Amino acid sequence: MASNSELKARWTKDKAGAVLASTTAFLFTSSPAQETANHLHYEYAHTVAALVSLAVAYIAYWVGCAQ
Repeated sequence: MASNSELKARWTKDKAGAVLASTTAFLFTSSPAQETANHLHYEYAHTVAALVSLAVAYIAYWVGCAQ
């Protein structure tokens, strides 16, 4: 079992807000990314849309955690 000194991760309001922003960004960008990817790369539309949405979600999380 881990000691208290090893447990450094905490669920703060900043991280909770960043996770909410990340999830919202992913959900709002997945549909337009899917539509655009269907027109550009039909064979890999789901992969491209998922990667774009994950990139936007990562940026939203990064911005949400920045202080």
